[in-house]
Amino acid sequence: MTVTLSKFNILRSGRFLAMPVLVAGLMLGSAVSTKALEIKSSDVHPMGYPTTDAIAYMSELLESWTSGRMKIKIFHSMQLGGEKEALEQVQLGALEMTRVSVGVVGPIVEEFNAFNLPYFFKSTDHMHKVVDGEIGTSLLNKLEAGGLIGLGYMDAGSRSFYNKVRPITKVSDLKGLKLRVMQNPIFVEMVNSMGGNGLPIAYNELYTAMQTGVVDGAENNPPSYESGKHYEVAGNYSLTEHLMVPEIFVFSKKVWDGLSALDQQLIRKAAAMTVTKERELWAAREQRSLDILRSKVINVITEIDKGPFIKATEPVRMKFGGKFADLIKKASMVK
Repeated sequence: MTVTLSKFNILRSGRFLAMPVLVAGLMLGSAVSTKALEIKSSDVHPMGYPTTDAIAYMSELLESWTSGRMKIKIFHSMQLGGEKEALEQVQLGALEMTRVSVGVVGPIVEEFNAFNLPYFFKSTDHMHKVVDGEIGTSLLNKLEAGGLIGLGYMDAGSRSFYNKVRPITKVSDLKGLKLRVMQNPIFVEMVNSMGGNGLPIAYNELYTAMQTGVVDGAENNPPSYESGKHYEVAGNYSLTEHLMVPEIFVFSKKVWDGLSALDQQLIRKAAAMTVTKERELWAAREQRSLDILRSKVINVITEIDKGPFIKATEPVRMKFGGKFADLIKKASMVK
């Protein structure tokens, strides 16, 4: 007999029942897994960051629902390398799970690159509706062909420029600046379109690259800029908010295919609750990071006319967005 979550009534309105329900299922001869599973999960960020704390919350859920049979061991702070390296390990089945930027999976499912277009999302609320709906679900499902099970999207805020040379208040201020971007050609050309020089460098190499002058700065959200202490070497932070790129956490399909149907459903349910938790953590952390930066007298520039930045990046949207015209149109219609 195939066992489903609804059959056991394990989860009701986001809540979970006690383990006796599962025990009763076993007594009835139901196909419930008893195999212990330690899910190794990687993240470039330290503990205390919204994404890592959200995965810790996911582990708590799974441990509670299975009396400790399932749990997550988090390898934080780039212990297993950068995002690209971790993703490759997940594809191979050497690592069960990882959280990565959408820019890293663009080469696997090219439609994700539509999310990477500068000034694509209108607001955080618009982004949530797009990724939580048909568009976001369809893209996660396409990852299976690349050896990945898409579990959900996480907030990563808006990305803005920071550098050690000068404040950026207008497009011309980027001229000649060497700025690190994620390893995706869209981001390289985005910086180039505004007069800068976009250089794809791994995140774990960025701090040293700024120290040694390989790059003048980079672009990222407030918590990443603050927690990575990049303000120590690049003290001008301009809230251009040119990218609002969601992040995803994915599971190894090789490992996933060996799990019981019930364990897969438990992980799916925990992941959905983790998405909500991370968004709450993100909103609080972003505000705290901005408060910390201002307390350190970092030059945080908030008054920026985004119109010229949007105009300057139009060629990038035209070049890389053409093949995703239908997807872009559907996203623009999401209300």
